[in-house]
Amino acid sequence: MDERPVFWSDQLAFGTRKKFEDEEEYVCASGVSPSGVVHAGNFREIITTDFVVKSLKHQGEDVEFIYSWDDYDRFRKVPEGVPDSFEKHIGKPLVEVPDPQDCHESYAEHYEEKLEKQLEDMQVDINFIRQAEKFKKGEYADLIKKGLEKRSEVKEILDKYRKEPLKEPYYPVHVYCTECGKDFTEVKSWNGSYTLEYHCNECGEQREINFKQEGNVKPPWRIDWPMRWKYEQVNFEPAGKEHSAAGGSRDTGNELSEKIYDKEPPVHQMYEFVTKDGSKISSSEGGVFTLSDLKDIYSPEIIRFLFSETKPNKAFEIPFESEEVIQIYDRFDRYEKDYFEDSRDDKDTRHRERVYEQATVEVPESQPVRIPFKHAAFVAQTVPEEEWVTKGIESLKRTGHLPDSLHEKDKTRVVSRLERAKEWARNYAPEKYVYEINWDGTAQGLNREQQDAVNAMKNQLEDRPFEGSDELDDMLYSVAEQSDLDTGEFFQTAYMALLGRESGPRLSTLIISIGQEQTTQILQKLA
Repeated sequence: MDERPVFWSDQLAFGTRKKFEDEEEYVCASGVSPSGVVHAGNFREIITTDFVVKSLKHQGEDVEFIYSWDDYDRFRKVPEGVPDSFEKHIGKPLVEVPDPQDCHESYAEHYEEKLEKQLEDMQVDINFIRQAEKFKKGEYADLIKKGLEKRSEVKEILDKYRKEPLKEPYYPVHVYCTECGKDFTEVKSWNGSYTLEYHCNECGEQREINFKQEGNVKPPWRIDWPMRWKYEQVNFEPAGKEHSAAGGSRDTGNELSEKIYDKEPPVHQMYEFVTKDGSKISSSEGGVFTLSDLKDIYSPEIIRFLFSETKPNKAFEIPFESEEVIQIYDRFDRYEKDYFEDSRDDKDTRHRERVYEQATVEVPESQPVRIPFKHAAFVAQTVPEEEWVTKGIESLKRTGHLPDSLHEKDKTRVVSRLERAKEWARNYAPEKYVYEINWDGTAQGLNREQQDAVNAMKNQLEDRPFEGSDELDDMLYSVAEQSDLDTGEFFQTAYMALLGRESGPRLSTLIISIGQEQTTQILQKLA
């Protein structure tokens, strides 16, 4: 085997290869119950798995990434935003509950399709499995039967982690009634093969079911999980903090996997909570935010970067409303610059390289052109969106933020950053990063000296075109010196004239971004 790697997902891949040697194809798994909005916190499980998948491929292995939609789980409660009338569906499989918005075949599909669409540009190659189809086809029938055959051992394992032992007689299955479709049932007997006799408390009837033929039987979660490790031959699967806690479903799963299903448990990685501006993400509470919301201000590679640079067992906050958003973009840009320009071969450099490679997945052949996010937020607010690819890019060239020659891919990257920077500035950013151009030319309370200074600046801008920020700076300081205002008051006046506030970005850059002609028109209204 290779020398132990420095990056966390490479280490997990290394450990997976070491535990399961000479596999023709490794299987990495993840999944969720589509019981409501699949929030951005769930994405940590997906991206943790994906990083290990990418690391195994990086180490020369064939890998399949399977994602289970646990849509045969029961509908437990009516979540926020769903009509109270859906209470009548409690106890049914999620796949049998109608879509509350009537746009998909089922409640489960409504939430499944949302996440699958959100993942399309996230560079994850996933094989989605809808577990209801598997159960209904009877594909797990033999493993369910094995659990029934060893139900005493199953009970003994589960009871070790319970305050009160499970009731006798114990059958490690839940039955969905063939008449009402709900799981308010009680198993009465088992014939030693595939037939169960059960009583439905909802219908008040006793019936028989052949779960190999009808598929209306599902083990409880703690048994279902290791059963599918066996069926899918899973080598790696992460789990959240609750499942990974002592005595949690991961502990019981490991023991059941070994003793009931004769399967070496997969390599495990606990992942911690993710918070949004300090608030824990939860699908059971209001105000949940999704991967789609995250993508409003973070591009796919930045989202991947956030998770790649932070080990999964470390909780972290995803900022929306602070300057840290700028810092994250700047940090990614430094990693990218170092990747293409830093030739050192030390441990820290190799680690940063792997962080970047996992973030981008398809590493560009040459260093991409990026504009600082802070400046992107400024340009996105001062140049009309329909002029970004023309006037916006031209102004960025004049201020030295872009080279004179720009490939189409780099133009796309620039526009993508402008889009997210504008969303951040308009909906989340601190006030000092929010700009409104004074197109109407209304600045209240300018005295005679200030009006004279504005008029002098207008005359200089009308006189000739200025090529760049440095040339404009020289003109602006010259006007300031010749005015009756001190330098600070002159610039405050200029910002009041153009932005309606006493401060802003570099004045020459502001003028280039607005456009020299348009700036002159604003000042004309004030002079």
